[in-house]
Amino acid sequence: MQDIFREMGATYSLLYPEQSGLRTPSSTSVLVARAVVYLQTHYQNPTLTTAQLAQELYASREHLSRAFKECTMESIHNYLIYLRMQHCRKALEEGVSVLNACTESGFPDYSSFLKTFRRLYSITPAEYRAQHRTMVR
Repeated sequence: MQDIFREMGATYSLLYPEQSGLRTPSSTSVLVARAVVYLQTHYQNPTLTTAQLAQELYASREHLSRAFKECTMESIHNYLIYLRMQHCRKALEEGVSVLNACTESGFPDYSSFLKTFRRLYSITPAEYRAQHRTMVR
């Protein structure tokens, strides 16, 4: 839950920097804020790429990637994985099957999803789902 509030605060700061103690929004912060909003809205698209995001925002891929990293301290790819994992974990907690959670979260490849989940959480998605069910009871 804290992650969600931190993310909302970061998004707000990017969208309204003048109310966050900054003077005026720079074109870079506006671009990154638009990218964050777009990613939060479209993360379930398994074919979403940085190039497509840049095209959607009328920016070069290189400029967008550099600006995003400067403002968020995270790459676009890692942020996209974060959003997808948040959705996936919530789905697993609600009892959705691992395959459906993977698909609904926008992961294009099941095997890489499994590897990424295990790398990030040191547990398989099925184990995570089982643990959460145990905790809920």
